[in-house]
Amino acid sequence: MKKAILVLLVGFWCISSCRKEYSYEGGYVQTANFTAQIDGAHWQSATSTEQATMIQGLINITGISTDNLEISMTLSGTGTGTYYLSQRSASLATYANIDSSFLYAFTTNEAPDTAQAGGQVTITEIDQTNQTISGTFSFNAYRTVDGTQKTITQGVFTKIPYSSTQPTTTNGDTLTANIDARGWVGKSIQAAVNAGELTIVGSSADGSQSVGLLMPANTTPGTYPLDGTNPSYLGVYTVLVNANTTGLVSVSGTVTVTQNNTTTSRITGTFTFSAADPSNPTTVHYVTSGVFSVYYGP
Repeated sequence: MKKAILVLLVGFWCISSCRKEYSYEGGYVQTANFTAQIDGAHWQSATSTEQATMIQGLINITGISTDNLEISMTLSGTGTGTYYLSQRSASLATYANIDSSFLYAFTTNEAPDTAQAGGQVTITEIDQTNQTISGTFSFNAYRTVDGTQKTITQGVFTKIPYSSTQPTTTNGDTLTANIDARGWVGKSIQAAVNAGELTIVGSSADGSQSVGLLMPANTTPGTYPLDGTNPSYLGVYTVLVNANTTGLVSVSGTVTVTQNNTTTSRITGTFTFSAADPSNPTTVHYVTSGVFSVYYGP
């Protein structure tokens, strides 16, 4: 569940960066901008997957290795310094194999104690002239579904180019809804398929609100519940308030797929759901009269 929320927060921005040389313990040299040790094994992102954003009070740094292992960190802030990760922090880090379901990520905020999950990310430099970001990180990440843990150490990211604008929507995509009875239009709309899961996310022009849907990529026309009874179908609403982002997950509602053309990779439909904050179930928002038509191909 928390991985799904994170995916919708991060979006699908992909920014290329320059390859550099670094030496590591063990007497070998590798080229990478984003590296770490995962349970003592070397990890490095593929350069083409390195991405960073600084939008509306949030910093995100994400990289994926050539064998599809992803490290992603979303920090509540905009400057240099140390950001602490814990069960109650607004900042979050995750580790996941993107070939598996988004629901099976290791995260820093879903363990019963700090020995199992938590850590820190230090932003050492934000170069506003060249728009790059650098820093270090280490954390423990926990997965509640099976009670297992990953230990991430010696993390370094160096001069990763960052974007401070939402990506441009193409292909005539549409995502609209009423949020708490007020009209909302997704100005930046992205859709992608990973491990058979289709993720659709639309964001307002300033990035302060996002609405997203998750469903199997091969979903056939019909109506499906968004109440948690089937984890393959999920609605998410995220809102930024005072530099803090809250992800709310659907607890009731439905999504109706009217067409899913797997040849042209376009899906259309409608949706309505109420969404609650998992850490504070009394916080509920209502996303109604939703309409979507998006292209999810390569």
